[in-house]
Amino acid sequence: MMSRDFKILEHFIFSKDSSISALSGVACVGNDLYLVGDDVGYLLKTNQKNSISRVTVFEKIPLFESSKQISLSVFSKDAKPDFEALSSIIFDGQPQLLVMGSGSTENRKKALLYNPANHQIRILLDTADYHFLEHAFELTGGADLNIEAVCSNQNNLYIFQRGNINRFHGVLVFDLAKIQEGKSLENTLISSFNLTLPALEGSASGISDACFLMEKNLIIATAAVEQTLNTYDDGVVLGSFILVFSPDGKTLYTHLIQDTKGQTLPIKVEGITWLESTSDGEVFLLVTDSDGGSSEVLKVLLSNSIFAN
Repeated sequence: MMSRDFKILEHFIFSKDSSISALSGVACVGNDLYLVGDDVGYLLKTNQKNSISRVTVFEKIPLFESSKQISLSVFSKDAKPDFEALSSIIFDGQPQLLVMGSGSTENRKKALLYNPANHQIRILLDTADYHFLEHAFELTGGADLNIEAVCSNQNNLYIFQRGNINRFHGVLVFDLAKIQEGKSLENTLISSFNLTLPALEGSASGISDACFLMEKNLIIATAAVEQTLNTYDDGVVLGSFILVFSPDGKTLYTHLIQDTKGQTLPIKVEGITWLESTSDGEVFLLVTDSDGGSSEVLKVLLSNSIFAN
């Protein structure tokens, strides 16, 4: 049975011969829409008013200086920076993009800040910050570090551990103003909490992305169910959820993403961003990581009834 609270408005599948196969994050700055893949070193940019299709032309924005000299191509699994989290963030009074590596291997321990206004890129979080994260039990519960989501409101930065291996879904909350002052993550930590996430066919889900819905003061997140035994290898994807949390991590809404016939879509949603408010509710854009197959883009509606309370 289809939920009245959730509706798929558009659904596009990139062709397998497309270079877009591992989308892991999506975010908006102004009228521009940005995508990132976990196996590339660049952002994809288009106007958010455009319906994404096979003819969509994306601008490629290099995230490393070396990318200007080499072809903007896909990295191997061992070499990829594994950018798993992309979020719009107000930094130094300007909307910027935080692009965060998962931290699951040494070459994945870097978070970059991209300023669309002047195209400047700088390192926001370095190896020392990731060292703090991987040893923060409140985040990992003792498992290997695997950052999959980051979001922020005007005051705080939220960093999420995927948590599907040991079912420990930790979130750390940091003081954004202190980060802007140049202080390390360890010296800007405010609080932590654990999320309660759903399972599917007995397999644990793990947070895969999040965005902060400012007007409602809520966190909208996605969680994917993938049958894997570690933070490195891919596994069989069973499906994905969309969830609503209070700013302190209380679960307010959970929905398993299904097609119009009520069948679970076996997709790994890895990115979510808010697009617009309508008379019916809030519209979000979701992107999927296909692990070598065809990535997908879904525009979905969460009805007003979800936010009524």
